[in-house]
Amino acid sequence: MRGGKRSGAGRRKKPEHLRREVVTIRLPNWMIVQLRNQGEIGYVIENYLAKMDELDLPDDYSIHY
Repeated sequence: MRGGKRSGAGRRKKPEHLRREVVTIRLPNWMIVQLRNQGEIGYVIENYLAKMDELDLPDDYSIHY
């Protein structure tokens, strides 16, 4: 079998409620520098918010470390 679409091939789609969306925010430069030093900014902020214990996380959501 060469190329083309195969059943069962490819990445499984995430449920709609777990898909990530782009959100634009304005932050001071010093904050951006510190966040970049910790890793990719979007994931750093997502992990911080998920660990705050202020949000009701879905049961199938996993926190990335």
